[in-house]
Amino acid sequence: MALAVALAAARARGGVFCKTPEIVAWAKGRAFVWVDDEVTDADRDWADAHHGGPALLHRVDPQSGLAIDDFAVLAEWATGLD
Repeated sequence: MALAVALAAARARGGVFCKTPEIVAWAKGRAFVWVDDEVTDADRDWADAHHGGPALLHRVDPQSGLAIDDFAVLAEWATGLD
């Protein structure tokens, strides 16, 4: 399994990150996880409305980065995929 990294512009407009539409478009309906320290409910709502597949937009603490609890959330979400 390959790990893809999508790079995009940084800040939000209207509560949705500029990169949210780019990442959702890149996913093309495929399941994806986006881990970021600035993901908000507005991004999750936008992805739900515009993405035809499973998606997990997971916010991590910018001070500590990925922690054990974050990995548990990611693993639980991934095990729920077909």
